[in-house]
Amino acid sequence: MDNIKFRPYQKSDFDTISCLLEDFIDYLASLDPDKRIVKQADYGNNYLRKTLKEVNNKNGSFIIAEIENKIVGFGVAIVEKLSQNDLMEVLPHTPGRIIELYVDSKYRGKGIGTQLMQQLESYLKQKGCQTIHIEVYAPNVKTHKLYKRFGYSDRNIDMLKLL
Repeated sequence: MDNIKFRPYQKSDFDTISCLLEDFIDYLASLDPDKRIVKQADYGNNYLRKTLKEVNNKNGSFIIAEIENKIVGFGVAIVEKLSQNDLMEVLPHTPGRIIELYVDSKYRGKGIGTQLMQQLESYLKQKGCQTIHIEVYAPNVKTHKLYKRFGYSDRNIDMLKLL
């Protein structure tokens, strides 16, 4: 799509992004075979505040995707620092992390997620990151395939057993 514009997050985006985060958690809950994901009251506002604090504290970037002045998606990346415990197990480096990537369901399949990924990766590379980590919810198969197309490989697998 040629009419997609990308720009940094602005304070005036808060309510719209908060609503998109509510949609995101609903989407993930719909994929949850164990029905363990629940949306708490005021989830979008609280999660967005937490995310903005993380972006501010970790040299991050919060990118908005717009079509005709309507927010249709967003992506968030941060620069991490390895702890002393991390350095006991991995080579010293600067890791980046993409902590959010979301495209409104009405706009998926149009390349918006791909363009957001490219912008986030470019930002992290510019910040000197040698690796990028991204988490994907296992039942979110479409997103997992997208990340694989970008060259990401499965590194850690977190498993769950209901008791």
